[in-house]
Amino acid sequence: MTTDHTLSPGSPDQSAYTQRGLDDYLTHLQIYGRPDLRDDGASIALRLKSFHINGGGCAHGGLVMSLMDAVMACATAHKGGGRHCVTVEMKTQFIRPGGQAGDLIIARADWRGGGNTLAFCDAQITDEQGTLLAIASGTFRFIGAARHSM
Repeated sequence: MTTDHTLSPGSPDQSAYTQRGLDDYLTHLQIYGRPDLRDDGASIALRLKSFHINGGGCAHGGLVMSLMDAVMACATAHKGGGRHCVTVEMKTQFIRPGGQAGDLIIARADWRGGGNTLAFCDAQITDEQGTLLAIASGTFRFIGAARHSM
């Protein structure tokens, strides 16, 4: 898969993905568009809306975890030739609260290795200034054949 057909974080050209995420869950969270794919990973950017914010006034931890899980799965599927994968294990550390409605947060995943069945990735969430908000590591299992192109 090449990156010439993917969207960069914050790209204004959302084409067919403007109101659609990669799956129904991401669509529900209004995480639209395609990931920016690299040989060794992926990234997804999200402009926070008021419903992404928790009672403390920052990005909800569940949203942060979902975004890191999704970007690591995208990196894994990309590295695995488009094969579908599921999360086996994910560890998350929240470094500091951050992100208010209107802010852009960026999730970046880096492929760490794997084989025919399992894959390993790390992820981080930063704000627009590059401040680290959270980190994660995940183990993913490939299941089935390639389903669709990101």
